[in-house]
Amino acid sequence: MTAIGRRYNASFQQTMLRIKDPKVSVPFYERHFGMKLVHRYDFPQWKFSLYFLERPRDAAAAALPSPGTKASEAYLWSMTGTTLELTHNHGSEEDDSFSVWSGNCGSDLPAESPLFRAGVVRGFGHIAFNVEDVYAMSAALEAAGVAFQKRPDEGRMKGLAFCLDPDGYWIELVKREEGLFPEPQNLSQTMMRVKDADRTIHFYRDILGMDLVRAMHIPGDFTNYFFANLTPAQREAMADPESAEARAAVKTLWQPVLELTHNHGTEKDDAFHVHTGNSEPLGFGHIGFLKPAGRGEGLLIAGERRASFSRLPRRRPRGDVQGDGAGGRPLPQEAAGRRHEQPRIRPRPERLPGRARAARRLVRRRVLQLLRSGARRVQHARGTPFRVSVCRWASPLPTARRCARRARGVRPTADAATPG
Repeated sequence: MTAIGRRYNASFQQTMLRIKDPKVSVPFYERHFGMKLVHRYDFPQWKFSLYFLERPRDAAAAALPSPGTKASEAYLWSMTGTTLELTHNHGSEEDDSFSVWSGNCGSDLPAESPLFRAGVVRGFGHIAFNVEDVYAMSAALEAAGVAFQKRPDEGRMKGLAFCLDPDGYWIELVKREEGLFPEPQNLSQTMMRVKDADRTIHFYRDILGMDLVRAMHIPGDFTNYFFANLTPAQREAMADPESAEARAAVKTLWQPVLELTHNHGTEKDDAFHVHTGNSEPLGFGHIGFLKPAGRGEGLLIAGERRASFSRLPRRRPRGDVQGDGAGGRPLPQEAAGRRHEQPRIRPRPERLPGRARAARRLVRRRVLQLLRSGARRVQHARGTPFRVSVCRWASPLPTARRCARRARGVRPTADAATPG
């Protein structure tokens, strides 16, 4: 059975993070990581704004439309890349007590850990950028005043680093092959913790249609699963996810992957639930998948992590997937309904008896034959018990039963036979 996400050509398109001050956060990502503001939404009536940033290829950056225009909105909902969606609740920049939760402090850590925090379990982990030289990048960032959670030579894992953005979200710096891309860095990961590895693999691979590109096992501790939306050519070239070659193969991708971390044993603990970031303490909001316009309507599939499907074109962003304001404050009922109502799916018609279904198929076939033969239009007869949905023309015959008997002998009327 084809996965739902692959059936609708859905792809990983956004990671939403709440921020305190866009005048600080947006320039931070633009200046240090080459990201571009591709579009923004302002909702003064609901007191929040959304900023979408992408790390485009340098050759394409000059052609990006100005943010906040219809052209930039069209680009956002038709792009093939992945964005950071930064959500700003108006007024938070003036609140000295405001802070967001990075996702890396929780009660699932030992009590003596500096990251221990009672009352919450770790969930979201970090985003990541691949760079050619982690040490040089770290030194440049530190010289520019960027704070670090871990420098390349600290801790057990040497050669990788974690810096902090203005709101305290962790940004991992990962080494990639030299000369792979001319750009100095590329957005490469969104990491989230999960409870049950088997359910997670089933959800992202078999339902959302992502490809499992790597599995990294640390016996007795944790396993990292890496998922990506691959093209057929990339899928053909990708190594087995359990092989040693998979590590290098993942780093050849320009687009980011989802890194899902399973700490062994949590699947057996009924009381264990990761914190999504959409209730106190607030921070990470959701990941989003974009489907091209055309087939079907938008979908919302809920699992261990919220994944929102966006349909093109779209006039208004989904915003916070839980139905409250982007900062957790309730919206007015009318406004909340407009922002968060699910895309309307056309209801399935009642199933007709077998004879009527056969008659309808004959009507459709005959209408198409008439139109292809030069008929300009096909008149609707009031006695017809159903409408022809193909091409939006109605049956020209008085009844379905007579249609079934005389379909082959029907001829277009003089009016209908007039060439278009």
